[in-house]
Amino acid sequence: MNILSKIKFSVTDDSVRIETGEVEQTIELGNLIGSLLKAGDVVALMGQLGAGKTYLTKGIAEGQGVKDRKEVTSPSYVLIKQYMGRIPIYHFDAYRVKSPDEMYDIDCVGFFWGEGISIIEWADKVMECLPDDFIKITIETVGETSRDIHISYQGERYRSFMEEFKEGVKCLT
Repeated sequence: MNILSKIKFSVTDDSVRIETGEVEQTIELGNLIGSLLKAGDVVALMGQLGAGKTYLTKGIAEGQGVKDRKEVTSPSYVLIKQYMGRIPIYHFDAYRVKSPDEMYDIDCVGFFWGEGISIIEWADKVMECLPDDFIKITIETVGETSRDIHISYQGERYRSFMEEFKEGVKCLT
């Protein structure tokens, strides 16, 4: 039985809301997301400390073919880490960023328009740095292990991603 078979979810035209009940479900949801991402995609993660942004990123990396999810850790102290899957994954953490200028200083735009996938934790702190089109994922803690995960998108680039994601969630539940 699939680990996502027990999740609760709701779908609208342009978003999906999912409640995961355990960490492994959050990771498996990330795996589905990762399997659908392409070069140049940007994922903005938002949520309070401990909400599960890094766990979701571990799953995204697995979905992109990163062999060992243990290598995926929060880049809080280095600002960016790179993982190699089918295509490069650039994992940003803006938690300690004092201003968007710090993101520009590391050429975030070059990464966003590059040949990899960019995942930005604490993206709400650096919204002005993001491209016009991105996938927005907000994670809220609703219990000790339960998370409310809201996935939406900005811009036409991700309309087909969202349709594929909705189908993937329906198939897994």
